[in-house]
Amino acid sequence: MISLINKKIKDIQLKNNNIFYLLILAFCLFLPYQFALNPKVGFDLAIVRVIIPMLFLSYAFFAMKNKINIFNFNKVTSLLLLLLTLEIISLFFSHNLTWSIRKLVFPLSIFPIYFLAVSILNTYQKKRAALLALLGGATILAAIAILQFISQFIFGIDPVYAFLANTTAPFFLGKSFAASVLAYPSWLVNSNGITYMRATATFPDPHMLSYYFGMLIPWSVALWATTTKHKKLLAISVILLLIADALTFTRGGYLALIAGSLIILPLVSLKTAKKIILGCLIFVLLFTIAPHNPVAGRLVSSFDTQEGSNQARLSNWEQAIAIISSKPFGVGIGNYSLAVNPTATYREPIYAHNAYLDIAAEIGIPAAIIFILLLFSVFKSFWILSKKQPFFIAGASSVAIFSVHSLVENPLYSVHILPLFLIIIALNTKNIVHEKDTTN
Repeated sequence: MISLINKKIKDIQLKNNNIFYLLILAFCLFLPYQFALNPKVGFDLAIVRVIIPMLFLSYAFFAMKNKINIFNFNKVTSLLLLLLTLEIISLFFSHNLTWSIRKLVFPLSIFPIYFLAVSILNTYQKKRAALLALLGGATILAAIAILQFISQFIFGIDPVYAFLANTTAPFFLGKSFAASVLAYPSWLVNSNGITYMRATATFPDPHMLSYYFGMLIPWSVALWATTTKHKKLLAISVILLLIADALTFTRGGYLALIAGSLIILPLVSLKTAKKIILGCLIFVLLFTIAPHNPVAGRLVSSFDTQEGSNQARLSNWEQAIAIISSKPFGVGIGNYSLAVNPTATYREPIYAHNAYLDIAAEIGIPAAIIFILLLFSVFKSFWILSKKQPFFIAGASSVAIFSVHSLVENPLYSVHILPLFLIIIALNTKNIVHEKDTTN
């Protein structure tokens, strides 16, 4: 009788745990399509910032009741918690505590997804399933982005721009954030004297969209290469992600993809390495020699120090370095814009255009060092895992893409990129339960 009761209890626990597993998969699938709540005028709240805390609290209660450990204190977890601690400590250096607390609430509401992913995605198959869910959502997103880009040649730039600005942006971003995005637009780009509307889909700007595609492209290739089922669909997914990423016209994304491809060469066979190098050369060659090619123009302009946006970034970096030199322990989270311009408004997009400099300027040099150590630790962990399971080569590439792209952007306060980043780094944990391989 006692054994029967124990079996029933285990069955119930398994069923409940499967529910959370399915919820995580659903979260991964719909992450790019989250919308914003507007509880009051001037206040936007991305739905993901509500879902994650609710899901975490529910799972924490379930885990506590069933004696499941949800805190895996490995090196990566320790570095994440230390970084979060330094963000809290930076409040003492803040000149505008309200802004600091407001910005601090963001990572506090997003970080729990890491612990959920570590605890729930604890087998190789579950990790693959989560990546398939992420890839499924990203593939549909890529198709939307491509259609949006093509639509400007059918309906014209102005009608498409107006539709996105008046309809989709307020719904997905929130009214206040949408107004801020439109006040400082990055949706248009001029290449070779022609103005194009960049692919943005449901995202606020093309830069974050490029991050999303770029971080998932290596995983899409790995899923395609390590399965015999649905290979054509997975190949289509890879192609769509690459095309959509190219249509964001994000130079940092282009360079990050090339870097992410080349950095994994020591992990792959000589034959595969030759294919990667050839693919990178063809990519660069096609986008360089093709006539009237806007992507080529953007890629080549990455190395032009006289180009307007490049000069602006160099100026931003010099500005950030000056602030870091005078305030090595930071000006306080959320206070960088005030350090640059004391009359700046909260949503005014003043930042260093470099995640490492932004962290050092706001939270301090020690925090920037911790962040770099975090990225290196995750990269090293995926590198080691790939020796036993080649599938995880994609993890090393994905982290490399994130790290290189972050030299020219800061994605750490994106409601799309931060959850994706935390889920991906959670996949490096070695708490994989042995199970039958069903990938073929």
